[in-house]
Amino acid sequence: MKKIFSIFVICGFLANAQVGISKNQPTSTLDINGSVSANYRQVTATTYSIVTNDHYITYNGTANSTFTLPAIGSGASSFTGRIYKIKNISAFNITLQASGGNTLRIDNTPVSTFIIPTGAYAEVVNNSNTTGGTWDLSFITLPKPNNVEIYGTQLSIPPHASGTAPVADWTGHSNTAYDTGTGTDAWWVISKASTSFSVGTGFSNASRMTLVYEYQGTPFNITNMNPSLTAGNNSSFPDVFIASFVSLANNGTSGKTRLTVSVARVDFI
Repeated sequence: MKKIFSIFVICGFLANAQVGISKNQPTSTLDINGSVSANYRQVTATTYSIVTNDHYITYNGTANSTFTLPAIGSGASSFTGRIYKIKNISAFNITLQASGGNTLRIDNTPVSTFIIPTGAYAEVVNNSNTTGGTWDLSFITLPKPNNVEIYGTQLSIPPHASGTAPVADWTGHSNTAYDTGTGTDAWWVISKASTSFSVGTGFSNASRMTLVYEYQGTPFNITNMNPSLTAGNNSSFPDVFIASFVSLANNGTSGKTRLTVSVARVDFI
């Protein structure tokens, strides 16, 4: 009797595929041509243990809170590459900590906790470590200060008293030709004092002027105010100037704000 044995050989092939969503020809492992939606959670509790299906967490509680990252390990407990995004919109701080006595890496010195202040945002990613510094703070955005005010203006620099087209020095706002602005947003040049250049053995001093400007509006709150000066030249002369801050005080007429500046010509020494 003839017996026939059929042998089936199953060959397996490992395929490296690229998946495209709304894209016919994906060029990455996962190529998405469109928006991405992930889990969102708003927390108000003073303690919160971040869970595996969290992604974007907003804190809007009424007291300081502590967020604890998930415990990690190997195999099914490995979260390598997982990212959590945390935004603090409350008026209080979030203390972010790793679980199991592990730490966070901001730089090469791991820390046990990290404070996310009000208005701040942080992204944290799990690295490949199973102990020690197991989470990396990959992106941190601090809140914008709510008490910062920026004021900018352009002031005139009068000619030097010994220049090519000299203008005599003055005090007491006796020359109004170089005032700028209108109404209360105006700056007057109260005084101008010129110093000529000097050259000697081993030294060379540039010509300069000391200018006192007075703001005609409501005096500024000069506490923690830091002037930043840039000198330009829109004349036909190739002169180069440097403006240096001298003082800012509310000691002008009726307590008006006065700005004192030293302007030096540095291309002719």
